[in-house]
Amino acid sequence: MKVEINIDSIYRYSDGFAKVSINIVELDIQRDLDISFGDLYRRCGIPDSTVLDFLLFSSICYVIDKSVPRQESFDNWTREFDVNIPVVEPDRWLAISDNLNRTISFLTGDIWKFNFSQSDIRLFRRPSGWRRRRPKYHLRRSLNAVCLFSGGLDSLVGTINLLAENEYNSLLLMGHYDFAGPKSDQKKLFGGIWAEYPNRAVPLHIRVSHYPPKANETTLRSRSLVFIALGIYAAKRIGNEIPLYTPENGLIALNIPLTPGRSGSCSTRTMHPFYLEQLRLNLKDLGITNPIINPFEFQTKGECIISCQNANLLKSITDKSVSCSHATRRQNWIRKTASHCGYCVPCIIRRAALHKAGFDNGQDYGFDICEGELTIDDQGDSAYDLRAIIDFINYGYNVTDLTRIIRRVANDPKIEEHSELAYRGFNEIKSLFMDKGNEDLKNILN
Repeated sequence: MKVEINIDSIYRYSDGFAKVSINIVELDIQRDLDISFGDLYRRCGIPDSTVLDFLLFSSICYVIDKSVPRQESFDNWTREFDVNIPVVEPDRWLAISDNLNRTISFLTGDIWKFNFSQSDIRLFRRPSGWRRRRPKYHLRRSLNAVCLFSGGLDSLVGTINLLAENEYNSLLLMGHYDFAGPKSDQKKLFGGIWAEYPNRAVPLHIRVSHYPPKANETTLRSRSLVFIALGIYAAKRIGNEIPLYTPENGLIALNIPLTPGRSGSCSTRTMHPFYLEQLRLNLKDLGITNPIINPFEFQTKGECIISCQNANLLKSITDKSVSCSHATRRQNWIRKTASHCGYCVPCIIRRAALHKAGFDNGQDYGFDICEGELTIDDQGDSAYDLRAIIDFINYGYNVTDLTRIIRRVANDPKIEEHSELAYRGFNEIKSLFMDKGNEDLKNILN
């Protein structure tokens, strides 16, 4: 599918950001990029043009990903995109285009082909008389790191550790939201962090979306690209070597396919080690040297929680974090006021981790799978993840088996460490089932 990008030389939004139109030619779909750039500029200012172009590139990929349904592809999954993006220095981008094609294709499971042309239009122009307002949260010290802050448990632990381990650390917590995004989750968590570590962290919630707001595709494989681009924008503006932390436990980051039907791109790769390493190489070739660090790359989710440097704070606000991939589908839940469904893969991994750390009370879930409120025999999609996890555990994969599975997804120079953490991660889930499961659940396990 050919995708045309147009940057309007005349029309600008009130914050000075140019109107960017995205036209998917074959499907006659047109979207306008919707980004709360004024909020980003007020907090961070403007870094160099390459970083701004990287944010533009990432946002365009995200809008295309959301706008084209996978049913339009030959296999109902793998779409093909041919995208020409205007940038300030096209030669730099063309030099990495082949590797960039592979990187984004790996991330979304599609086939991307990028071309870059000269842009003579300034993407942002500060409006006359427009002031950079003093933000609600203001630090008296300089920021020395940026941490992605999704509202999930891993980013919460990562933030706490960065603040607790070094009293001189001051963080910018970068959040992304769409027109239906997790902004409220991020704000709820930040209140507890600010109370414990006043004047040492500031939140920044940036909207990257599109207009009209209709989303034709909901798999959202490219969201982490936007998230990282926002974090890099902020880090680069603070300094060339300011690190960007992307806290994600190693088991979720690897996201090993649980069944043959989930092989390949059907498993998300938002923080996969191979994807992050390729992204680092692309950014380095563009002249962006800010380190991208996943502090939990070699830890299970349970090990992340146990490693928290302020367990009391974590325990007091854990219930405000959200890990669920079905958090809006409450109509059939037994406990409709719960914040997690209890049966998706992220929920099961989360509960197993909390059980390992001694935090699990079993009441924060729409269904308690350990009590048999949802079983592998239930009809519909709700039990699909539970069946897949139990079948995977029952297969009895050892570290060597897991090494083979991981290698099928991507080349991995650290495959031994990743295989061992995956083995520990699945054992955490098995321990939850054996310790808290009813007799029916225990009997299903070999």
